Amino acid sequence: MRNFFAKLGAAIKAHKGKTIAISAVAFVLISAVITLSCLGAFVFNRFATGYVPTEEDLALINNNPANQYARVLIIGVDGMGDYVKRMDKGAMPNFDKMFNTDVNASVTHTGIAVYPTISAQNWTSMFHGVRPTYHGISGSTSNSDLDDGKQADAKYPSFIKVYLDANPTAKVISSCTWSAINNGAIEDLPQVKKINNNCETLQEILNGTLAIGDAELVKYIKAQTDFDGVADETYAMTDAVTVQRLIDETAVEDYKIAYMHLNQVDSAGHSFGFNKQPYIRAVSRVDSLIGKLYEAYEARGWIEDTLFILCTDHGHRYAQDGTGHGGNSAVEVTVTFAIAGKTVKAGTPGKYVNTDLAPIVSYALGVKAASTWQGRVPYNMFTLLD
Repeated sequence: MRNFFAKLGAAIKAHKGKTIAISAVAFVLISAVITLSCLGAFVFNRFATGYVPTEEDLALINNNPANQYARVLIIGVDGMGDYVKRMDKGAMPNFDKMFNTDVNASVTHTGIAVYPTISAQNWTSMFHGVRPTYHGISGSTSNSDLDDGKQADAKYPSFIKVYLDANPTAKVISSCTWSAINNGAIEDLPQVKKINNNCETLQEILNGTLAIGDAELVKYIKAQTDFDGVADETYAMTDAVTVQRLIDETAVEDYKIAYMHLNQVDSAGHSFGFNKQPYIRAVSRVDSLIGKLYEAYEARGWIEDTLFILCTDHGHRYAQDGTGHGGNSAVEVTVTFAIAGKTVKAGTPGKYVNTDLAPIVSYALGVKAASTWQGRVPYNMFTLLD
């Protein structure tokens, strides 16, 4: 053995130049492999895969009333990530009822948020079908920019605008706890009714200047005395108002697309951290609100011809890692996406990325996707595409 290493040392010394060159090349190649692997995990997994529906695909919807939806309901839950799968069995009965994968629902808990995992970047990508570097809502001030009314680059229209361009007499409603969705993520269009709900809204209910159709909810709000500083309660009330106002409005007008944004899970994540009791309570309360909404649609006989969607923008870090989000950890990046309807293929879909929401909604409504979108309709999600 000693002779072997002696000979090896002599050979290296004799061919010193070649050895250094070979080592340098090997180092570069190994570094390149590691870099590409990291890029694959960090960037390439944000690239959508799936269908770009053709005119023939859309004709199967538009030429057959049995494949058409009277309306779409989109439930946006901020900051919930993939937490649905982490809840105890039976802890989310309303989610399980609305998105029954044994019947007509497709659910994934391995969806992927765009980077950075910030609300403004992700919701804008979900509405406009492209990553932040394209739609332009990016940077450290993106949330406030969106709330102040900054909108995506017009080259990348939202699925709402794409649908209304094709169906100009249709109507859309958006009821939001976080006003930035209405202020910036959705274009200002005459067919879109936007409702923002906040602490001022709660005060209007207390003052009697705003009426809502749930007397028990009004009593609950009146029982609270402090609307600021207690996120666990404030956002619970405001989200409840967001849902109730959507129920009230859709009882008067049957909107083609109804969207709502709930904020209490994200607020609990910022205040207390992922997987803490306030966060878990917030997820549970969201499930109750889902149940209330579903019951309202059920009472109207709307279940069979409605497409139901639940989506979320990002998750949250564990409290010990610092509350919040924006990074690339699994709990921040991984999201749940659920969809249920008569043309949905029951089970688990293929890869879902947040840019996919726009083409999913457009396809289900029989409208051609914007040519500029990067999102796709995931494989194994709709019966008519397989």
